Amino acid sequence: MKKLFFMFLILIAAATITACDKKTTQAPTTAAPTTVAPTTATPTTVAPTTVAPTTAAPTTLDIAPVFSGVVDRTVEKGASKFNLLEGITINDDFDTNLLSQVVVTGQVDLTTVGEYPITLTVTDVAGNEVSASFVVTVIPSAQETMAMEDADAISLTLDSSGNYVLPTSGSINKSQIIWTTDRSDIITRRGFVIKPGIGEDPVTVTLTANIIQGTFKTTIPFEVVVEPNVELTGITSKVSLPFEGTSTEYVVANQEAVDVFFADNGALPYIDVQTFINMIDGAIDSSIVNVIPVGEDILRVEYSVEFEDFDGSMVTESYWAEIDFTANTFTVNNFSFFENYVASTSSDYGEGLTYVDASYVDGQQVTIPLGFYSFDLLIHTEGETTYYLMPLHVTNLLFAGNIYYDVYYNGDKLWGIDTFTISGPDEEGLALLEEIRTSSFNSLTAPKDVRWATYNFLALSIDYFYGLRDRYDVNSYYEVLSAHAKDIILSTDQFMYQKVFQVAYSLDDLHTSHVFTGYYDAPFDITLYLNDLGPKTVMFYEGLWAMQDLLTAKFGSYESLPTTARLIDNNKTAIIYLTGFTIDTPNDFKAIMDTLPTTVENVVIDLAYNTGGNLGAVLRIFGYMTEDQIVYHSQNPADGSAVSYFIESSYVAYDYNWFIVTSSVTFSAANLMASMAKEQGIATVIGKNSSGGASSIGAIYSPDGSCLLISTNNVLSTYIDGEYYSIEDGVEVEYLMSNVTSDSILISVIEQVNAGN
Repeated sequence: MKKLFFMFLILIAAATITACDKKTTQAPTTAAPTTVAPTTATPTTVAPTTVAPTTAAPTTLDIAPVFSGVVDRTVEKGASKFNLLEGITINDDFDTNLLSQVVVTGQVDLTTVGEYPITLTVTDVAGNEVSASFVVTVIPSAQETMAMEDADAISLTLDSSGNYVLPTSGSINKSQIIWTTDRSDIITRRGFVIKPGIGEDPVTVTLTANIIQGTFKTTIPFEVVVEPNVELTGITSKVSLPFEGTSTEYVVANQEAVDVFFADNGALPYIDVQTFINMIDGAIDSSIVNVIPVGEDILRVEYSVEFEDFDGSMVTESYWAEIDFTANTFTVNNFSFFENYVASTSSDYGEGLTYVDASYVDGQQVTIPLGFYSFDLLIHTEGETTYYLMPLHVTNLLFAGNIYYDVYYNGDKLWGIDTFTISGPDEEGLALLEEIRTSSFNSLTAPKDVRWATYNFLALSIDYFYGLRDRYDVNSYYEVLSAHAKDIILSTDQFMYQKVFQVAYSLDDLHTSHVFTGYYDAPFDITLYLNDLGPKTVMFYEGLWAMQDLLTAKFGSYESLPTTARLIDNNKTAIIYLTGFTIDTPNDFKAIMDTLPTTVENVVIDLAYNTGGNLGAVLRIFGYMTEDQIVYHSQNPADGSAVSYFIESSYVAYDYNWFIVTSSVTFSAANLMASMAKEQGIATVIGKNSSGGASSIGAIYSPDGSCLLISTNNVLSTYIDGEYYSIEDGVEVEYLMSNVTSDSILISVIEQVNAGN
């Protein structure tokens, strides 16, 4: 309904002046008339004559005022000037200024079309009161008339794809029309229809036409009902594809033929749950995983892990998931289900570390409504074999996504690839990424069901597997993602990939990035520009460039930082520059430490140009800094769980005064190192506040073949007064340095700290 803002035009006349009656006596017909000079001014009273008092009858000058020009009037709604008394005069035998004494009864609302009766009343000095009435009719303005003609002509229609055609200008008078929607996740303001998920209720959406003609504005609401997506009818085809495991961290065997299914003659691949679990054996320990049908429509996946507890006793932890193929839901007892069947990596990322205790906050049971995201789960029977089928990309997200291993489908083949290759590919890794995207599907156009699955998959991934999901005060990320829906579904393949690229960087999260485009086109790269980034990310890069300038001024190039310890303050202080954390960093750190002269008292670990890396490397370096237990905290916002691990190192710690220098570039694992050092008193954190970064990263592969790295639900934290706090927004330094590359400021701060100031 349109809003009406009322403005009343009220004319209040001056108070009526009432005088005493001026009376005179008139002589009877036999009396002589008074004498009046005809050329002089008319007197206000006539002088009495002498008459017999008993026979005289007094008379009154009683000519009443007369209104002229009182006629019905019209005025346009919204008129800025309107004089109610314009054109009206009053004639009277004595008074000449009666118009100022008129009393007006009635009001005219210039904001509302209608008829408004007005009565004018005036009294002359002789007490004669007269009234006159007329009607003021407020008519629509010319602009309103034009706008309303355009409004009346609007009729919502659907195009051939089932989307609403929303005109942007009036068909008669070309009024501007701007559309809004109260459910952008169902119908966008461009009229694109996104049906509710399978099994959801119909949704009533109000589309509002905001019509503008000149200065006139009005709104016209239209209510429409959008029905939910319907279930698939069944499997219509299948193919057998080879599987090749490419990971060097996990030993996963190749397979000659893995069955992949398709429903309703579509192109979205489905895979049997048991088949998928067996296929990735080596990345997970599939021998401990039991897949058990329950009743007619439920599949239970369960496993137990036995391990030696910190007190030496044997403990068994059980995990389960139930997949309801009728309700299209996936329920887990907690999110630890997704990671505790992981197999060992070839590399020992925790070398020298022993977990000696832990404190847990248990996670809660979570049900993921796959039907809400329009993913239909299917039970398919061929002969005596029953297949429990889920979309391949959803199966991969749920069963493999949290173990840093994924299965990639390119239409011709299935590829096993680990996240370590994706996150920092070397030359060989880049060649692999090119190879997995090259297939016979490069010449095809992405089908509609694959596009919809991509859109729904992105919403599912962010809603349940994105560690910074709470940044968005929405019920579902659909409410944000819907702005990209039309382009993902209806555009060219290249523009579809461009929109997926934009979705990644619109999250404004340094841990989230676009890795590569999919296979419905020959492999190509999308150039990242500064205006693709959000404000937080831009701020980080501005700080990075400023830091590069400082390092270039000091060392000639920011790429030429010292690789050995740099000694200052008469060799009392050693500075070790760490620009990242790899599996080899702890060994490199120890090698540098072993070269320090005996004059060194203070060791500064400079993380001012360190953007993160491997978490295990951070924990191992702490083994060289303290003999005390190392405490590491994390939490999972998806199920509410949290944990503090107490870790001991077999390394021998060096005895120095430890300092860590941070800047706005210090991010991720480097940010964690600063947080742990500060919380546990291992080192004094100085410099400028770090930029943050709390989540570990993981890869997701959408049905269009795109790959993104995102912040996972493993959110690195600090523990203060019994509460876990994410370190996403950085660590505050204990001592501020106006220039983190200044030796003199660094020496001054170290002297303050050592002096206990």
